[in-house]
Amino acid sequence: MNFDLTEDQALLKAAVERFVSDSYGGDLEARRAARLDPRGFAPANWARLADSGVLALPVSAANGGLGSGRVELMAAMEVIGRGLVAEPVLDAAVIAMGLVDATADAAQIDRALAPAMAGDSLLALAHAEREARYNLAHVATSARPKGDGWIIDGAKTAVIAGGGADLFIVSARVSGATRDRDGIGFFLVPAAAPGVDRRSYRLADGSVAAEITLRGVELDAGARLAGGLAALLPVVATARAAAAAEMLGLMTLLFDTTLAYVKTRTQFGQSLGSFQVIQHRMTDAYVLVEQARSQVVRAALADDADFARAAAGAKAFVGDAALTVAHTAVQMHGGMGITDELVIGHALKRIRVLALTFGDGTAALDDYRRAA
Repeated sequence: MNFDLTEDQALLKAAVERFVSDSYGGDLEARRAARLDPRGFAPANWARLADSGVLALPVSAANGGLGSGRVELMAAMEVIGRGLVAEPVLDAAVIAMGLVDATADAAQIDRALAPAMAGDSLLALAHAEREARYNLAHVATSARPKGDGWIIDGAKTAVIAGGGADLFIVSARVSGATRDRDGIGFFLVPAAAPGVDRRSYRLADGSVAAEITLRGVELDAGARLAGGLAALLPVVATARAAAAAEMLGLMTLLFDTTLAYVKTRTQFGQSLGSFQVIQHRMTDAYVLVEQARSQVVRAALADDADFARAAAGAKAFVGDAALTVAHTAVQMHGGMGITDELVIGHALKRIRVLALTFGDGTAALDDYRRAA
């Protein structure tokens, strides 16, 4: 079987590589500067991603996006990982835009999706709650009718990219008990709406997340998106596969950087790479990188019926493998490996955040088991 990219897929990957080269160029100072922005990324880079069409990759052609397939998205996310890109492509484009794409009507596309694809606004999904423990059906935030509109009350935690979001997609319960799978709705809530309280904070990788509280937030009838939890599940599967692809890019960066280091760093008059124990560790890391690549490719090529299961399996395996490779890279570099002076520390911290996207490895494996 031929796993090579087609000409169009290769051109897309090359375009993302050009963005990484022009915006970052392997310069950690550029990444630090982007992270220091109050939003946690560089607005100029976000505009460039919009102009290049990267933000429109997950959005269907019917709604003005590029309607890319899974292979194209995975190829782009791997490059984004290898380039240590600070912009929240996974959180704002793949997850938030992906959910709006699947549930919005024409008016909501004009209101929310089109400006997001153009880079003029930032969307963030506000779904997780403190007591949920990765249970996607756990929604205590309530939505009650008021005239033609809605009143939202509740709180959301770990809203990734929420610190700079202009518009939240908030899950709220319109009927049923807290953990019922039915009775969940999704609502477009402006970050500046009266009754929305946002507390921003930095995650381990320097990105800006938020805790949000909603107290009597009044929304019009057009704020509610179509569908419920069932609409979110395909987005979760795509996000897991995309996170695995980004971690694969980070693993590749870690491995290549560490291999170059052990070849040149001398100890006791010879290079570190000449010691057999170091060779064994690097061989193990290489095997994990290639196994992770196989998992990502398998998920990208899975048919629709098996995709959610393949994505959950890829996320679980790649998350653990990426952390193992990152720890090996840190140990090879010594104390400097954990600092922000080297790409090693930046990549490790990003992997730690990605590994928890829509649940840790155990949660992903539970979904994999249930889908078997």
